[in-house]
Amino acid sequence: MAAAGADVIVAHLGLTTKGKIGAQTAIPLEEAPAAVQRIADGARAENPEVIVLCHGGPISEPEDAAYVLQRTQQVHGFYGASSMERLPVEQAITEQIRRFAAITMD
Repeated sequence: MAAAGADVIVAHLGLTTKGKIGAQTAIPLEEAPAAVQRIADGARAENPEVIVLCHGGPISEPEDAAYVLQRTQQVHGFYGASSMERLPVEQAITEQIRRFAAITMD
């Protein structure tokens, strides 16, 4: 993609884990920085100016993204999808249902 002229490359590690319908398997978070770095290095070999973002797989929470970004070089950020829209909604709905279920009628 970088050779074809893409301005942005997403180092996609697969379907996002966690949540009610998240992927059941993914590489361990500890392996994610190396996988992202390989993609970033390959993209920059074609285009030194390319923007590289990490996404998916075990990168589900802000702490996961921080872990990867702090252990890679020239990866410019995180591209959120289900981690930005599905996971927060699942958490909020689950908490709200718990609160309603806790109502007692004495």
